[in-house]
This record gives sequence, C-alpha cells and structure tokens, in this order.
Amino acid sequence: MALQSTDEPKIARLLNHDPTVTIFLRPIAAPAALGLAGYAGATWIAASWLARWWGDEDSPGILFPFVAFWGGLAQFIAGIFGFWARDILVTVVYVLWGSFWMSASLLWFLVLIGTIPVHSFYDHYPEVAAWFVVMTFFTWSAAIASIARDLVLFGVLFCLAVGSTIACCLFAYGGGVRTGMKVAAYFWIVSSILAWYRVTVYLMEDSYGGTVFAKMFPLFRLPIERGRPLLVPGLGEPGVKRGMPGVL
Repeated sequence: MALQSTDEPKIARLLNHDPTVTIFLRPIAAPAALGLAGYAGATWIAASWLARWWGDEDSPGILFPFVAFWGGLAQFIAGIFGFWARDILVTVVYVLWGSFWMSASLLWFLVLIGTIPVHSFYDHYPEVAAWFVVMTFFTWSAAIASIARDLVLFGVLFCLAVGSTIACCLFAYGGGVRTGMKVAAYFWIVSSILAWYRVTVYLMEDSYGGTVFAKMFPLFRLPIERGRPLLVPGLGEPGVKRGMPGVL
C-alpha cells in the first residue's frame, strides 16, 4: 500500500494520526547525480584514449589518478549512499562500475611501477575480458530496469552494456580485437555524453525546480516513473517491512 498524491483523505489521516511505529529517514540529495558525474568523466577520458583520439601507450600512467578518484571512488561513494536513498539501481550500478574503475586504475599503477608487464588493450587479454563478462551481465540487467525511469538513463546504460559486450572480444586473437575495442570505445563515449546530460538535468532541476527553464532539459520520463507515489513503504528492506502496523 502506498500514498498517492491524489489521495487527499489518506494524506489528511496520515498527518493527523500518531503512528504506532516510528521510522527515521534521512533526506539526502540524489546520489545518482554524483555517480553519473564520476562515471561520465572517467569514461570519457578512458574511452576517448582507447579510441585513439589522443595520447599513447604511456597515457594511462598519467590519467589513472583522475579515473581512480573521480570515476572510481566518487561512483563507489554514490553507490553506498544509494542504500540510504533506498535506490537499488543506483547501488548496484555505481558500486559495480566504481569498483571497476578503481581496479583498472590500480592495474595501470602496477604497470607504471613495473610490478606487472605492459599489456596492450588491443590484443588477447582474457583476464580483463573476464571482468567484462561480469560487467556485461549486470549492466544489461540495470539497463532493462532503467527503462522504467527515463530514456536518457536507459541510453546511458544501454550504450554502456553494448560497449561492455563488445569488449568481451578481448578473449579473441588477431586484429579483430583492436577493431572491437575501438567500436566499444565509441559506445562508451556516447554513454558518457548521455551521462553528462543526465547530470545537467539533475543540476537544473535542483536549481530551478519546476520552472520553464528546467523543463527545457527533457528526460523523457515514462508513465511508470511519473506515476510513482510520493511516499513508498519498504518492500522488504530491513526495518521497513511491508505489513508493519501503523506504517502506510
């Protein structure tokens, strides 16, 4: 049972009734904004380098701190705050990809200090390909779930999932790996641009509210997202379970 904005009698009863159960929720800003910002920055840097728009084989040794902290740690923190925001999608996506970028940065650092040998991302690389198998499955699941929210977020995760799927070509041998990784990089670049736009909408909505200016940045929210209730009881979360007396 949930509280809809159109159910005025129930809202009135709620406001004039002392519940038998007290639940303390801490209002926080949308952690997805931070997660998407970190994701967009790190993915753009890494994917544009992988597409060979700039740099050389030594570039990861310079860019890895930015990727580790902004793309990795910032996303990971956003994912942890997703628990507090009761947003499973945010938690899964940003902890997953934040961990990936921190791990990739650690790998680049180990190469930089000579602990492990240099290995091209355009050749057979099954150890990294195994990462992408896991990333691909979870990202496709998240992309399908994001359809219920808005088409921009779906575009972010769809392009990310497609690129990750193609990146599994690192299991292969030969010149096709280079082609495959460049194609994957272009999907990730598009994903990062969409993520930047989604963060921009967060900023505009937070700063300008429901003004005409804020509405100039459409998200193409689907009916299921626009129809979500204002207050939703816990659907099995610890401490906020459905069916507790006195809870809506």
